[in-house]
Amino acid sequence: MIIQEEMYIRSLKRTRKIDIYVPDDYQTSKKRYPVLIINDGQNAFFDEQSYIGKSWGFLQAVKQLNIDVILVAIYCNFELLKREDEYGPWMMNQDLSREYGTHRLVGGEGNAYVTFLTTQLKPYLDQNFPTKIDDYGIVGSSMGALISFYAFLKYPTIFKKCAILSTAFWIYEEEFVNLLKVSSISHNMLYMDVGGQEDDKRYIPSNEHLKECIEGKLQNYQYHFFPNGKHSEYDWSQRVPLFLEMFYGG
Repeated sequence: MIIQEEMYIRSLKRTRKIDIYVPDDYQTSKKRYPVLIINDGQNAFFDEQSYIGKSWGFLQAVKQLNIDVILVAIYCNFELLKREDEYGPWMMNQDLSREYGTHRLVGGEGNAYVTFLTTQLKPYLDQNFPTKIDDYGIVGSSMGALISFYAFLKYPTIFKKCAILSTAFWIYEEEFVNLLKVSSISHNMLYMDVGGQEDDKRYIPSNEHLKECIEGKLQNYQYHFFPNGKHSEYDWSQRVPLFLEMFYGG
């Protein structure tokens, strides 16, 4: 069952569409469910509204793996450069900002977005759905992976599971290296991957660098390199079962 809602994000003063998947019997099962937050949620469930006409296939994956989980798909901001702003924990430097065809600095709203996740969305979910309040995960790809990893590092007692696919680490490489040094994630779970055919040559070296910084920091960790992996929803859909099974069994 999918419940469609629209929420006003107080920290950003704008509204956002959210699709919430819950098991069909959630009102009668007397179970409590882990929660997975999905960034770029417009690509989570439905092919017809996904970026290239192919969703990540979360609905098929949870059914095939027989996993009971609440999936919370938050649509991105479709306004010009606002996705980059909201998924950017820090301001990009001038050179990187120019790559987006603008004279202003891009990014910097990521902390406000994560504040929405932790202080508004999570309490709402815990009050209205049978959640396991201490079992939240977060997932994203590319820039959606940046904000997912930031939330994971910034709030490790809330987001105990994280999956980051084809992460655009080069944008904030130094900032993430520094944040890793002060984050307590040793008891948490992290899935990370990158493809050999990403659409920018900077993906592989920046992911390899962060991989080196992450290794040894937590026991429940998977890193995958897919030589033929491309930067697309089709490729990411093939990897969804990997991190779902890692997080929830099945």
